[in-house]
Amino acid sequence: MPAGPQADATPSSADQPGRGNRRRLAVLGGLAALVVLIAAVAVYIGVNEQPLPPKPDIALDAWVPYWALDDSLPEFDRRGPSMREVSPFWYNAVGVDQIIVDPNASADRTAEFMAKAERAGVDVVPSIIDALPAGAMAAILADPATRSTHVDTIRAFAADGGFDGIDIDYEQFAFADGRDSWSATRPNWVSFVEELAAALHADGRTLTVSIPPVYDAGQTPESGYWVYDYGAIAEHVDRIRMMVYDYSVATPGPIAPIDWVESAIVGAIEAAGSPDKLVLGLPAYGRNWPVSVAGECPASDVPGRTTVSARSVDDLIARRQGRPVRVDATGEWMFDYELEVTDGTTTCMQTRRVQYVDGDGIRLRMDLAREYRLDGVALWALGFDDDAVWDAILPTVADPKAPTTIAN
Repeated sequence: MPAGPQADATPSSADQPGRGNRRRLAVLGGLAALVVLIAAVAVYIGVNEQPLPPKPDIALDAWVPYWALDDSLPEFDRRGPSMREVSPFWYNAVGVDQIIVDPNASADRTAEFMAKAERAGVDVVPSIIDALPAGAMAAILADPATRSTHVDTIRAFAADGGFDGIDIDYEQFAFADGRDSWSATRPNWVSFVEELAAALHADGRTLTVSIPPVYDAGQTPESGYWVYDYGAIAEHVDRIRMMVYDYSVATPGPIAPIDWVESAIVGAIEAAGSPDKLVLGLPAYGRNWPVSVAGECPASDVPGRTTVSARSVDDLIARRQGRPVRVDATGEWMFDYELEVTDGTTTCMQTRRVQYVDGDGIRLRMDLAREYRLDGVALWALGFDDDAVWDAILPTVADPKAPTTIAN
C-alpha cells in the first residue's frame, strides 16, 4: 500500500534510539536459529535417509523367484528403486479358478518382499505360472465359458492383492503340449489375452506376458514359438517379455548366444510390428553339466545338470580352481573342472562344464535392447545378480567410463 499521511506521521526507527538495533538483533537471531534448524534437518536427513538410487537409461524390470529371496531381500532397498516393475515368482495357476502360492515359498520371506516393494515405490506385477498338467490350460482357454471364468479369477486375484498388473507366464503350450497343438491353441490364447487385458485395463492395471522367442512372423519350424502370436497380442498387452535364454539346456552350450539374441529381437519386432512393447529378458545365470565320466560312479547321488548364477559362480571357480575363458562369439564365459564322486566303495571322476553370463554379458545384451529401441529389459532373476551385474545395469554409478560393449 502507498505511504499516506498516517504513515508519514509515524516516527522512523532513526527517530527512536535503540529500536533499530533491537530489530537488527532480532532479525539476526532469527536467521541464526533458522540456520541451526536447517543444519539439524540436513544432519537428520543424512543420517536417516539414503538418496534414491538412479534408474538405468533403459527401463528395468525383474522377476523375483521365491528360492532366491535370501539373496535378493537384503539388497532390495538399494536395488528396488532402480526398477520399473518387479514380478514375484511364486503364484501358480492350478485350476480354472485357482491361483495359489507355491507351497515351497516362505510366507515370511514373501511378505517381507511385498513390504519392501511397497516402500520402494516400484510397481508389483506378479507372475502367474501355468502349473497344470500338459494340455490342461489349453483346454481351459479353448472353452469360452472356462476361459471367462479364468479371466475373472485373475482379475479378482489382482484386485484382492492390490497389484499394479499381472504377468502371464504360461509355458506349457511351448514346452509340454506339443507343436501339433499350436494351431488350435494360438487363437484361443489370443482371445484369452484380449479378454484379460480388457478386464485388467478396466481396473487400471497392466498386462504383461512372458513368452519364448520367435524369429520371424511365420508359422514354420524355423519361426520359433509362434503359438504365442506376437502380432495379434501386441495391441492388447502392455509389455511382452521375451525369454531369450535357455538356448542350451539338455546338453552343454551357451545360455543366450549374442547372435541368437539379436535374431530373436529382429524376429519379435517383425512379428509384433514394432519394438514399442518388447522387453528383453537378461539371463544372470549359467548351467553346469557333466560332460564325461571316468571310473564307476555310485548308484545314487551322482550330480547331473545344475544351475549357477552370476552371484555364485565365483565361489565355484575358487573351489574347483576353474580357469574361465571368454567365448567372444557368444558373449559368455565357460570353464571345465574335475569332480570326484564316491560313496566310499565306488568312485568316479566327472568332467563338468560350466557356461554362464556375467556382468559384461548383461551389458552386451542391454546394448542390443538400446540399439533396437526396445521398451526395456527384464532381469532373470533378482537374487542371481552380483555387483558386476549392477555395474553393467548402472554403469554411470559404478564407473563413468565403463564401456558399452565387450572388447574382444
